[in-house]
Amino acid sequence: MIRQLIALAAALLLAAASHAPIKASPACRALLIGCDIFLTHENTYPSAQMNVERMDRMLRQDLRGYESITRLDQGVADEADLTDAIGRAFAKATDRDVSLLYICTHGLYDRVSLQPLLVLCDGEKEGSISARALQQALDRIPGRKILILDACNSGAFIGKGEIRDEACRCFTGPDYLVLTSSGAYEDSFLWHDRDTAGGSYFAQELCDGLRSGAYDTDRDGIVTLSEAHAGLLESYGASTARIYPQSSAETLYVYDPASADYSERPLGDIVLDNAVLTPEEDTLYFSFTIRRPVRVQYQIIYYRDGEWRFDSPQIIEDAENARGALLPGRKQRAVTLVSEDEADSGYILLQIVTKEGRNAMLAGSRLFSVQQDHGDPGLTVLCPDAFRPGDGEELPVFIGHDFPCSLSVSIMDGENRMIRRLAYKTPSRPMGEREDGSFFYWDGKDSKGAAVPPGEYTVQATCRIGDTTWTQISRTELAGSQTPVP
Repeated sequence: MIRQLIALAAALLLAAASHAPIKASPACRALLIGCDIFLTHENTYPSAQMNVERMDRMLRQDLRGYESITRLDQGVADEADLTDAIGRAFAKATDRDVSLLYICTHGLYDRVSLQPLLVLCDGEKEGSISARALQQALDRIPGRKILILDACNSGAFIGKGEIRDEACRCFTGPDYLVLTSSGAYEDSFLWHDRDTAGGSYFAQELCDGLRSGAYDTDRDGIVTLSEAHAGLLESYGASTARIYPQSSAETLYVYDPASADYSERPLGDIVLDNAVLTPEEDTLYFSFTIRRPVRVQYQIIYYRDGEWRFDSPQIIEDAENARGALLPGRKQRAVTLVSEDEADSGYILLQIVTKEGRNAMLAGSRLFSVQQDHGDPGLTVLCPDAFRPGDGEELPVFIGHDFPCSLSVSIMDGENRMIRRLAYKTPSRPMGEREDGSFFYWDGKDSKGAAVPPGEYTVQATCRIGDTTWTQISRTELAGSQTPVP
């Protein structure tokens, strides 16, 4: 902080000496919307309202200082009301400013028309808004727009988690940064206790990861969109968070590393010994830090028939609970799985729940991939024949596989040289109702962030099962303008 103040003072002196004008910092504004009470859909109270409160607290700690934060935690009635709310909340926005819109509600995705919708309701009137209508409302606002969608199927709003050419791909302009809680075919999950606490797994992980600095990999006090996404992929397992642009150094949150906020959760710093298991392994090994005395429970959720079985969790009380609350410090734990399923592979979600008095809180979750060591994974690689990265488009790559596996995905040029690695031995994740597979995205840049020239490129996917390495490739044509996309 002292160095920042000295640098600022020096800048002011230099500006005064040269009589050069000082550029004003961008103004940040936010509109936070939570829909809980519905007429034709399941009510979620108080989860969305709690998410709005959690987002509000987090944004107020952003060191950039938000000029205004508008909360609509009782929802909005329909498209017209949402458009009006956007106009009013960001009425003062200029080309230099940042406008953040967060929405927590039910999300829908029509698999035939490929039309994603957000359900809107204020408890008395219910409507919806499409991706294109939401973009039209935000297009009227000058400056940078950050869109955070906390809803089922929300990745469909940016075409993430969907491979078909006719899929909706909105918000691809240079003015947009988008973060969603799930892919096109995935549910997003809310929770609440028996009293008044609640929220979504996504919003809780996002806010905690930003406020605590857990997502700030280079510890520079600035969390970029890409850093937040990488952190969510590690800490949030119930669905797969999606972003646009896929590789973005744009700032999402600013904090002081010396005074990171750990106040909300009594437990943190969860580390897995290994996120990849074999069918023969029946024990999860992990560690975490207790920040204040608390009781701890473990819930094991199994992924079956394309969905998480939250209705039948395996519940294990921490052994130290019998002697009282766990005391602060680093803890090492091993939890044995109990399942009647004899499948060779699958996915497991570990949820760590803390209890303080009557209040229970999800303190963190981690995803495990159970991978078999034999058999043909049936690798396939699907991607469009051509794309134009200069128009803000990204190349969606779908890697089909018959069972969970760890994938390496590379972009190769016409001389078979690797120019970009999209994944390296990355464990696959469940994708919802779609057949087994994994999505990756390429923005037309090489490993150094430079736009590559037009031409034919190869997408190469490999995975190792036991002693055998399996490989599949597909080709795409990169064409059009090479104007960089911020």
